[in-house]
Amino acid sequence: MHFTSWDRGNRDKPRLLAEEGPLELGVFDTQAGTAAVGAETWNLAVDPDIGASATLDDGRVYRLAGKLAKDSELNASLDGRAFTLLNEESNHWIVEDANGDKIAQFSAQNHGVRKSYLEFEEETDLAPNEIVALSWFARTVLESRMEKGNNYLIIFLLLLALVAVFVWLT
Repeated sequence: MHFTSWDRGNRDKPRLLAEEGPLELGVFDTQAGTAAVGAETWNLAVDPDIGASATLDDGRVYRLAGKLAKDSELNASLDGRAFTLLNEESNHWIVEDANGDKIAQFSAQNHGVRKSYLEFEEETDLAPNEIVALSWFARTVLESRMEKGNNYLIIFLLLLALVAVFVWLT
């Protein structure tokens, strides 16, 4: 597998696909905060200020630590295996392993938030669950960044509307 992508045909239950499909790696229920990955159910938690985590049926925890919408370096622990998500520029990210080797990349460009491609450098030796977790982390980071940008845009438009009303009244 060279990349993963998301099928968001059902916005409340996006499906993670190996490449463009049809192989489905997981279904994420955004309303319930769970994911069906193979025969397992993952419990998902996201807090933009501290990170995201997925707790598997057997008690293993996959965690992404950091301020999702702000930090340029986020640390992932996949049941003890360390990875770093680094924001290189703008909306372009790389994923490094514990040795500092680039293993994957993702970006918000070219429908990046909707499809959220996680592209691997070469054939990967990651376990299927690790691929799923990193793909979910990538999507979560991109969504958090998009929400932050939308909030700034709303504030700017409100201020612009206030200035327009003030100018019209004077």
